[in-house]
Amino acid sequence: MPPSAPSPEKSGSSRSARPVYDVPKPPSQAQLALEAAFTRLMALPMLRFLGGQGQWTSSGKAVLGVAALLVPVGLLGLLINTGGFGLWGESPWTVILPLALQTLILVAAASAMAGWRTRRFHEKVSTIETMLRELQEGRYKPRGATLDGTDEIDQLTRRIDAVAEGLAERERRIGEHALTDPLTGLANRALLTDRIRHTVRASERRRESFGLMVMDLDRFKVINDTLGHAAGDAVLKEVSRRLKRAVRDCDTVARLGGDEFVMLLPGPQSVSEDVARRILQLLREPLRWGDQLIDIGASLGISIFPQHGQDEATLMRRADSAMYLAKRRQSGSHVFDGVESGQQRSYLSMLGEMRKALEGGQFELHFQPKLDLSSGLIVGAEGLLRWKHPVRGRIPPAEFIPFAEQTGFMRQITRWVVREGARFGRELADAGLAVRLSVNVTATDIQTPGFAQEIGEILKAQNSNGDHLCLEITESGVVSESAAALQSLREISAMGVKLSVDDFGTGYATLKQLQQLPVHELKIDQSFVAGLIDDNGSESIVRSTIDLGRHMGLRVVAEGVENLQQMRALAQLGCHEVQGFYIAKPMRQSELVGWVKMRHSLHENSKQNYFEMMAGRAS
Repeated sequence: MPPSAPSPEKSGSSRSARPVYDVPKPPSQAQLALEAAFTRLMALPMLRFLGGQGQWTSSGKAVLGVAALLVPVGLLGLLINTGGFGLWGESPWTVILPLALQTLILVAAASAMAGWRTRRFHEKVSTIETMLRELQEGRYKPRGATLDGTDEIDQLTRRIDAVAEGLAERERRIGEHALTDPLTGLANRALLTDRIRHTVRASERRRESFGLMVMDLDRFKVINDTLGHAAGDAVLKEVSRRLKRAVRDCDTVARLGGDEFVMLLPGPQSVSEDVARRILQLLREPLRWGDQLIDIGASLGISIFPQHGQDEATLMRRADSAMYLAKRRQSGSHVFDGVESGQQRSYLSMLGEMRKALEGGQFELHFQPKLDLSSGLIVGAEGLLRWKHPVRGRIPPAEFIPFAEQTGFMRQITRWVVREGARFGRELADAGLAVRLSVNVTATDIQTPGFAQEIGEILKAQNSNGDHLCLEITESGVVSESAAALQSLREISAMGVKLSVDDFGTGYATLKQLQQLPVHELKIDQSFVAGLIDDNGSESIVRSTIDLGRHMGLRVVAEGVENLQQMRALAQLGCHEVQGFYIAKPMRQSELVGWVKMRHSLHENSKQNYFEMMAGRAS
């Protein structure tokens, strides 16, 4: 406080006297009331501002304006009415100026906050507009963690973001289904076609090559028919996993449908050939389905850009052509060499030609005799299908039987084969020859409803009681868990027809399955007979098969016998019958009757020589 003026009574006192200061007075009630009113007046617009979620409401703006204009005027009036500026005992500006400055600071802070909140508001509205525009255009970009506000606008933004995220996930799934195979997860035809076209353009610019490989599974239809579609799907999934292991990251693996796969392989021809070798190696390992092992085989065809074609359609067609040639040759894989086009067209026209062959008598059954090792007599013969084409000559079975099985035409061929076998068996019986004829049927046949009834009708039409007929089914075809197939086999067996398991040792049939089947015979595959003398592994398999058959009361037949040494070894192991080139090559029906009669006649006169030969005492 400044010193007060000296009193007149003391004007004459000494100048050395100390100045006297007044003690500060406490604030008056008027001063406290004025300050409280001012505080309430300034706080009201701030509260209204905050209540307006960052925007000045109309009432807030009005209160703020009144405060800015009336506070100084009201203050002056209050000072005058309360007795002048001496209310506080000091200059009025010491009160007015701080209050005015406080007012300006509050107004400036409120304005700044209002501006910031307004900008935030417009940013959020802009975000919502952008999100809605992206949704309208089909572009879904969820923002997720960036939306962390708590007001109504932020909540609305999060709801829109959740909708965008759901739509994006749905679009992703739709895209996957549109471009991938739902069973295996591999690329489908649409995605493969797009990548081939892109690779063609890129390879043209860079003057590079790439390979296109078509792969078709062997015997897949048999797996589907015997073990069911669940097993077939399991095979396709496992094949897909193995294909992924065989290719590189830059390669594309696609499934076009069924058991057909295609690989797009950037790089020279050697890359495609290496991949083909890896695929065939990986597919050699059997697939386990429950307690059943399933062999997986495949044929692969390869075409190379630009040598074999410069567009997707040509490359696919020529790779497909090479694949069919690999299947016919059973070579595993083949690279298109420019000469298969005519053969491919011929192969595709084969279905119509097979129908003509069946109707025109072009099919024939040639029979290979079976020798009973204990007696030296011919006791049976296997019918082998032959096709004598009027233009192309003799067509090997390996060229048309796989195609017939894939197209389903094999069922019609099977009926003809069984009918011919039953007819010729009755003819042999009428000639006094006790020779049982065997014909081959497929796994699809025994799965077909009414197959047993068809066999019965054929036997009745041929006036045969079934004793001279045997149906051979591959081991992979008799391992079905189908109750219908098992019932069909039982009905056929009840007719007197014998059942034989062909190629035993290659299909992984279990002992339990063999016990359930009404089979009479096991046939040892010729691949084991070929290694009987020099391969200890083959000898063990042959010995085990013979022992198994004998313990189960089944006859055991070895096929593919080509020399006396093999025949002697099989006799010593206890095999019942043998067939092969060493006994006789397949022959026509007309030749078989005379050959069997001659053989029996010679054997009757030289029976002792036969047993000495088998014992190794005669050459």
